[in-house]
Order: sequence, then C-alpha cells, then structure tokens
Amino acid sequence: MIARLALIFSFFCFTLFEAPPCVGAEKLRVAYPTLGPGSTPSWVTHETGFWKKSGLDVELILLSGGARMLPALISGSVDIILGSDTGVTLANLQGANLVRIGVTMNSLGYSLITQPAIRSLQDLKGKVLGTGRGRDASYARLVKILTDNGIYPASDVKFLPVGETPTGRLQAIKSGLVHGAVFTPPLDLVGSREGLRILHRINVPTLGGGINTTAPFVRQNRKVLLTFLRAYMEGIRYMVTQKQESLNVFFRYFRNPDMEALAYLYDDTTPRIAKGLRPNPESVRSILDQIAIDDPRGRQLSEKDHWNLTLLDEIQQSGFLDKLYRQ
Repeated sequence: MIARLALIFSFFCFTLFEAPPCVGAEKLRVAYPTLGPGSTPSWVTHETGFWKKSGLDVELILLSGGARMLPALISGSVDIILGSDTGVTLANLQGANLVRIGVTMNSLGYSLITQPAIRSLQDLKGKVLGTGRGRDASYARLVKILTDNGIYPASDVKFLPVGETPTGRLQAIKSGLVHGAVFTPPLDLVGSREGLRILHRINVPTLGGGINTTAPFVRQNRKVLLTFLRAYMEGIRYMVTQKQESLNVFFRYFRNPDMEALAYLYDDTTPRIAKGLRPNPESVRSILDQIAIDDPRGRQLSEKDHWNLTLLDEIQQSGFLDKLYRQ
C-alpha cells in the first residue's frame, strides 16, 4: 500500500481529460503542494470544467512541498499557489510582496500515527518523531499535541526531518527510523491499515489551501481573479453536493483503487471547506502563532496583514454566492 502511495506524490501534474486549451482563454498557472484535503476542491473545479466554462485556461501543477511553491510564485513561474500558507507570511517578513486573496479551508484534522508498541502519549518520551523540513505544519501540530499533554518538546522527544512527502514519513515509521509523525487524511487511515497506531487525533483551526498570489498580479489581473474565484466557488458547491462524481475525480488524481480511503478523505474535508473562501480570524492567528515560534514578528502581525479580501467583498456584494446556493 505505502509503495503504491509513494507513486502518488511523485507525479508532477495529472489531468483527467486531455483537451486543447480554449481559444482566446486567459491562461493561469496554479500550483498546489500535495495530494491532501486543501487541494481537493481545485481538482474538482478543474476536472468538471468550471474554470474552462468561465473562459480560463487553468493549468494545475503539483509542486511537492511549499519549498518549491514559493520560489515559483515569486519568480512568476506560476500565478497562484493553493497552500504554503505559513511560507507566504514568512516570505513577506523577508521582503516579498505576496498577498492572500482567499482560503479553501479554515481547519484541518491531524492524526498522530505511531509504531504499534507505543500505547500512550507518555510512551513518546525519549522517542524520535518525524517532521517535514524546518518548523512546518507537521512540527507545529506535534508540538501542540505534546505540550497539551504535559510532554516538553525541547527535552522529552527528538525531532527528525524525514521524507520529502507525508508518504515518506509514513514509510519511516514502518521502517523504524522514527517512532511517529502526524498526518492528514487519508494517510492516517492508510497507516492504521498497515498496522500502525492512530495514537491521537486533533482538529486544528488553521488555514488550508490558501489562495495566494502577488500584489502586482492582483492589480494587473483583477477581472481574471474575480472570474477564477467565482468558478472556484462553483466547483466547491459541486464537490459538496456531488459526492460520487467528486470521488471519481479523486480516484484519477490519486491513481488509487482504494475508494474507502478516498471516501474517508471526502467526508473529512467537505465540512471544513469555506464555501465563500473567507478566512476565519482564529485560523489566521494560529498560523501567526506558529511563525512566532521562530520569528517574534509573527506576534506583531494582525489577522488582516498580507490579505486582500476586496475581490471576495465584490463577489459577496454582487449576491453571487447566495444565488449559487439557492440553485
């Protein structure tokens, strides 16, 4: 199972239908970091043709990990990134000119997966836990779980950056390289099927699938971005109301015949989707607090810094979303 899932994270970009771009359509290159919850609505929007019907030629690109997405956005290689939400703020603190125009989700569910011999959180003392590179979301979630349960991250456990992808971290647990790590659906379910233990679950107010671009791009392409966001909202409505059709899209992206795992991903994701793409201040604050672990400037930022919600304001004032959900 894990070997098969490793292939999931290695391919660059997969589209369900091979079709020529619309003549005269506005081209947008949109990157996403992983095959996970925050990316799923973009697949459904793309494959059901909502962007295309709106006159946009959207190319979805899998750039595994935020470390590849941010340079691509800053250099102009892509126009929009869906995710890397912590990285966007860190880049702005270093002088970048990035802006958030919306968000796909305001919460994520994480599971702490461990070797089966670990039976309680207290058993983690003295153990090695896997994270991504740097103090990323997986690190932040682990720290929260540990501290909430009286375990001191600085002294009671050791963190080991391992695996370029979550699948790699899952394999590291199975091989004994690390004793545990955190995962979002569906890899927590996959891990439990492979004999690993779901030791602890946590729901975190945080941004998922943030819609990020550059300030100049917003100024120069406002009409295009309004079209992009409206079509994305249509795709989200389709996803939350058409389960089987959405699962068919998931199936093609994952190239994974395990429909139970994909249904698990769908059922966990859809209640969390922000239908109007608006951020929850609590979720924004959690990102800033995560940043403040290493950069005190994170505490000085407000929940409105680095956001431009005027596009969503315009869509809301037009009545578009209300009409969409009255259909």
